[in-house]
Amino acid sequence: MRRLSLGLTLLMVVAMLLSACGGAAPAAEAPAAEAPAAEAPAANAPTPEPTPVVNAFGQCDDPMRLWHGLTGSDGAVFAEMLQQFAEANPDACFESQGIPWDLFFQKYPTAVAAGTPPDLVIFHAAEVQQMASEGLMQPMDDWYDTTGIGKDQFNDVLINAISVEGQTMAVPFDNHGWMAWVNTKVIQDAGLDPTTLPKDGTEFIAWAQQVTTDVNGKHPNEEGFDKDNVAVWATWWTWPRFTVPSVLWQFGGGVVNEDVTQATLDSPESIAAIQYIKDLMCKYYVMNPYQTGTPYGGEPYQNNQIAIWWEGTWTGGYMRDRPDVAAVTEPMFLNSYAPDGKQAVKFDSHIFSVPTGVDEKGRQEAYALIKYLVENGAYWANSGQVPALKSVQALPEVQAKKSVAVAADQFNKFGRTDTSSPRFIEIQTAWETAIGNALATCDADVTKALQDGNQAVQAILDRP
Repeated sequence: MRRLSLGLTLLMVVAMLLSACGGAAPAAEAPAAEAPAAEAPAANAPTPEPTPVVNAFGQCDDPMRLWHGLTGSDGAVFAEMLQQFAEANPDACFESQGIPWDLFFQKYPTAVAAGTPPDLVIFHAAEVQQMASEGLMQPMDDWYDTTGIGKDQFNDVLINAISVEGQTMAVPFDNHGWMAWVNTKVIQDAGLDPTTLPKDGTEFIAWAQQVTTDVNGKHPNEEGFDKDNVAVWATWWTWPRFTVPSVLWQFGGGVVNEDVTQATLDSPESIAAIQYIKDLMCKYYVMNPYQTGTPYGGEPYQNNQIAIWWEGTWTGGYMRDRPDVAAVTEPMFLNSYAPDGKQAVKFDSHIFSVPTGVDEKGRQEAYALIKYLVENGAYWANSGQVPALKSVQALPEVQAKKSVAVAADQFNKFGRTDTSSPRFIEIQTAWETAIGNALATCDADVTKALQDGNQAVQAILDRP
């Protein structure tokens, strides 16, 4: 096992970078507009540490311990599943700690280094390569062997992403990622058919100009259009961590090549992809201007100000809480911006992992819980996420949830996962910086920003 000192340092970086749900999902919904503003704390007041949510099931001296970061609306569904497992297994004794992701990524490596790890953790497929390289995970091939649930029953792209040197390091719980939430009212109000979306990036521009209007009802291709006072946007700039890879892949570009040895951020295809996004903002005025962070479109979408909203599968919870919004929304495949209509979408997964240092007793208890949760993934679909098992995806009760069914179909047909590298956090930071520089202002040089970003990524890849 590699020394954990490097893991501790790198996981502190992970904690800072992944506080928006561990790099997999922004907050399930924006704060309610009517909620009163919290009183500002005193300037010298210490920042309170987030408090883990602990649930205990059964009574014993040595409970199986589970740590995870499912603390939003999905956490409530997860807690219900744990209760169901406890009722079905009255002899089971375990506790669950829901820990905000930034705190999770501090506590987890520290506990492994101290020899006191939890018996089971949940994080994301995108982080597996780095976690494994730092000696924080045990291989889990025997789980597949002993349960009879074959790896071929999961998305093969995902299984590849969580495998290291021929060993499968985790078990997928779900698939989650980007999809298109289509506001049929906005599109119909523009005199267009919401069931017939543009097939490629060229068609999208003409279509988007028909949908986008300023406060005076003018379109971007009409004289007098007020780009600073737009009432309805055709689409919305959102979380780059999912939006940018999806568009890069649609154009045939990417951040790195397939074997993760060569940076490709400055390839003609990658430059064309980012220039297209920039043109939507700065030339055609059909996408809201660039914002840093994770711009959330929940409020404008609810107010019928967005036609096509690229957001995550977890938006199913947002729709469930807003039946009036859901009534005018159709979940669809992510539309293509590429000139040839090529489809691609980024997805990730919440995965189960047994930490290094867990004994045989804890391992077997963890395995039993994993098997139950994976096989009962139909209930997890209530969170908006796609159950990882393909056989569960096909169940009538899962297919009845349209957004889940659409997402499952999309991910299986052309979904792609993040860069599989022990240095993926560093790579992610480098390309996100480059994209920010390329889109920060309408005068920014896209080619120069991506060339600089490409050099930064290549330097990371070239390190011993």
